[in-house]
Amino acid sequence: MKKQMRRPAELLYAVLNRNGKLTSRQVRIDMEHLYPGQDQEKLRREFYIKKIEKTMLILLGGTVLAVFMAARSIRGQPLERENMLKRGDVLEEGQDVWLEGSYGDQKERFHVYVEPLQIKADDLAEWYEKFSDALPELIAGQNSSLQDVRSDLNLAEQYEGFPFHVEWKSYDTESITSSGEVKPDGQDKEVMLKAEISYGEQEWETVLWITVPAKEYSREEYRYQKTVTMLEEAEQNSREEEYWELPATVDEQKITWRNPTEKSWLVLLAVSWGVGVLIFFLSDRDLHQELEKQRECMKQEYPDIVHKLALYLGAGMTLQGAFQKIGSEYELQKKQGRERSPGYEQILYACRELKSGVSESSAYERFGRRTGLQEYIRLSTLMTQNLKKGSSSLLERLHEETEKALIQRIQSGRKLGEEAATKLLVPMVMMLGVVMVMVMLPAFISMGM
Repeated sequence: MKKQMRRPAELLYAVLNRNGKLTSRQVRIDMEHLYPGQDQEKLRREFYIKKIEKTMLILLGGTVLAVFMAARSIRGQPLERENMLKRGDVLEEGQDVWLEGSYGDQKERFHVYVEPLQIKADDLAEWYEKFSDALPELIAGQNSSLQDVRSDLNLAEQYEGFPFHVEWKSYDTESITSSGEVKPDGQDKEVMLKAEISYGEQEWETVLWITVPAKEYSREEYRYQKTVTMLEEAEQNSREEEYWELPATVDEQKITWRNPTEKSWLVLLAVSWGVGVLIFFLSDRDLHQELEKQRECMKQEYPDIVHKLALYLGAGMTLQGAFQKIGSEYELQKKQGRERSPGYEQILYACRELKSGVSESSAYERFGRRTGLQEYIRLSTLMTQNLKKGSSSLLERLHEETEKALIQRIQSGRKLGEEAATKLLVPMVMMLGVVMVMVMLPAFISMGM
């Protein structure tokens, strides 16, 4: 797929980079420092083409996936038959299903639980007994009677003046819970409560019928609640059928059913485009961070470079000979498998400039400027001053520079160690918490036992 994106990326680069407007100044500087002596225009072109390729892949992938999700969710999972929702097989589990009903231009969403097909059963257990005469008054609480229950009932385990233990069970927990909480809805409800009364080994069952008046709803709330009730009734009355018919009208208004359209594809599309654009602009930042890592590496290499230069000068070599000796040794070691060293790469590039005819003084000055580091600029200044003034103290100054560089490297190492210790503090605290739990948990468990 990446190969197919190459040509479009090249064309897009050609369009965006008219008159060189696409390449930022910072990218030019970073490229020159990272890859001295190489074709900068070619490097910048390849960098931006790869960046465009990566961005286009993310945008295209996110767009295709979003379109696919949108196509599936435009109509949702269609109902196999009009106003009919298919049940699962007898051995399957029930399913939570979202439905969308359209009242003309208005749409409502409904959540129903579809039970699987059930084996036919003709026998229904019926067991009801009369409640004791005292219970209606005891459980009424602040309600005037059990035929007009608007506030919570007093469903307790024991009542004052009676030695019985009572356990309550509500047969419509959506209206009255087993703890006595009353939740009225859009229509009057007759709720059956069963009291299991026990005293010693003797047990009784008493049934009470509670009336919960309808809650006052707005027109929209009333229609919604009525639709919910009709859905529940339709589902219950068709549990032995493969399909169950959804209500066709509510209050003489036609309902058109379908699964609701999901909007997740829009989120995916927005996220993919956002990530693609973000990666495009952050690639320049990654390039600059790569340069910063290279400069940090060059700082670590600086003491070795100055030490070798002082060593060769002390052995009687000229400055140019010592400089080229360092570059040739690095080039030979690199052929033998040594990893790339940015500081030595700059020396090697300066040596090639000397061989191409650049003056020694200019090669040293350009060497310092390319690195962009004060240490190397200071070294290039010492070398150019030695050429111009013929200073005899160059070797002594290089020894001082070596000692100074070693001290700076030690300080840098200490700083990195302190930063590492700070970063390790959080995981250490987390591990301490785990150890404390492992140590204390058995003690708490033994105390509980």
